[in-house]
Amino acid sequence: MKVFRAFAFVSLLVVAVLAGCSGGSTRITSGGGAGTAPLSLSMTDTPPANVTVLTFEVTITGAVLHSNTGQPDVSLVSAPVQIEVKRLETEAAFLSTVNVPADTYKDIAITFANPELTFKNDTGATLAGCPNGAVCEIKPNAAGTVTISSNPPFPLMLTGNSPTGLLVDVNLNNLLDNALGVNFLAAGGVTVTQIPAPQGTGELEEIEDVLGVVSNKDATNTQFSLVTARGTLTVKVDTTTEFEDFQGCAANNFTCVQNGQVVEVDLRLMTTLPAGVFLAKKIELEDALADDEVEGIIFSIDSPTQFKMAIGEELRAVTGLDIGFPITVTLASGASFRVDNNGLPVPSGLQSAFEGATDTSQLLVGQRVEVRVRSVTLGPPISVSTDRVRLRLSRFTGKVAGSPVGNNFNVGTLPSLFTSAGITLIQVQTSSQTHFEGGITGVSGLADGNTVSVRGLLFRNAPGPPILIADKVRKR
Repeated sequence: MKVFRAFAFVSLLVVAVLAGCSGGSTRITSGGGAGTAPLSLSMTDTPPANVTVLTFEVTITGAVLHSNTGQPDVSLVSAPVQIEVKRLETEAAFLSTVNVPADTYKDIAITFANPELTFKNDTGATLAGCPNGAVCEIKPNAAGTVTISSNPPFPLMLTGNSPTGLLVDVNLNNLLDNALGVNFLAAGGVTVTQIPAPQGTGELEEIEDVLGVVSNKDATNTQFSLVTARGTLTVKVDTTTEFEDFQGCAANNFTCVQNGQVVEVDLRLMTTLPAGVFLAKKIELEDALADDEVEGIIFSIDSPTQFKMAIGEELRAVTGLDIGFPITVTLASGASFRVDNNGLPVPSGLQSAFEGATDTSQLLVGQRVEVRVRSVTLGPPISVSTDRVRLRLSRFTGKVAGSPVGNNFNVGTLPSLFTSAGITLIQVQTSSQTHFEGGITGVSGLADGNTVSVRGLLFRNAPGPPILIADKVRKR
């Protein structure tokens, strides 16, 4: 599912796809005149049933507000924006921000195109040309403009200088038919809700885990350009910004950030900043220099030196590779294993076991990993050689199994990606670093049978069930 947020100051957000890509979406303008209202759009994801979707890319080619008073239509997207939906189970994605005329709007029309779907078929039969048990990429011939006028949030009244938000939810359960055809006009496929205006902080939205390369560092204005595979963002730093993993830089502040570094940034979209500028909530150093790196979901462990994964993100474009491609990864001699802690309290036993690995023994179906690409052999099948595997945040949805105990709970009714590999239960461990959403503030808000989407570091824990160190828990 995806979500758009509209603020009386209009800003488009899409989880998992980069926000504010250069040359793409309209950017936020601070303030706005008395006759305009800032509006924000963002997206989130509700996962589908029956098959495991590994990646689902779609292009947003338009989002238009229609006036209820006869005034001109307002376009919220100035150029097509590609979104990878899978990550939206636990996040929101940025599209753009726009100041729109203060007015009453009767509906919003959102245009979708060019879906690309990579999935694992565990139905027991061939599906959309994909054999049972296989992972396949398909490109359904689908496009459509969805007009939403449901009450609420429409008619939507936007007043001058009053930020408001719209959350656009794209439900894959309803969009996909039994043959994995895509129908953007399906009933219940796309819904919109209004997000309350921000209070006090000026923050409209958070955009998490944006990976890119530092460029054009400006010490005078404490900002830099973050170059990503989908565009370039301007990132501002202030006294609230946190800095992580800048070993060897005792200052632990903006002086540690250097051009050419690979960093992961959590961003804040603020009403107080100029158009196209984001405030860094956290900057985490990944590498001193940029390499060819791809991130994806493991769907098969083939041998001590090989595994398969579906690409979900690239640091920069790599010839022969693209989002959604299933690839075979071969470990080079002496390949290293790392854990991107992301500030989470990972038990030392789990971390040392993963980082001490010399083969695929600590890898697990469903883990999200980033591999450094040393060579590519074009296929099909496509093969990649790597000398480094880094554990990243995994995302999945299931049901709470049994009563939570303390800060922990179990998740069952897992996607078939897990169950086909013999994994029927995953233990989720939370901490003070875990973010809770969906009307809960902690594990005490959960009960047996609740549907939850979780994000965190997933570890093998044989002979017990795998353990997820939770970064986020969203009650559905």
